[in-house]
Amino acid sequence: MDDFRFEQLDIWKEAIEVSDIMFDYAEIADNKRLYKFSEQLRAAALSISNNIAEGSGSFSDKEFASF
Repeated sequence: MDDFRFEQLDIWKEAIEVSDIMFDYAEIADNKRLYKFSEQLRAAALSISNNIAEGSGSFSDKEFASF
């Protein structure tokens, strides 16, 4: 099966690594009962890689570059 276009990008791979770190911090925040903060941290972490993936669905290279 072919990879998706964004899976070849180093920046997407780095975004996944950053989100793993952010999820670890969110777990620490949960343990301190900072639930709203941990929820926002997880959402922010996911949005980085999701935005890159969304941009890979663009029809032109110029449009893809804007993401």
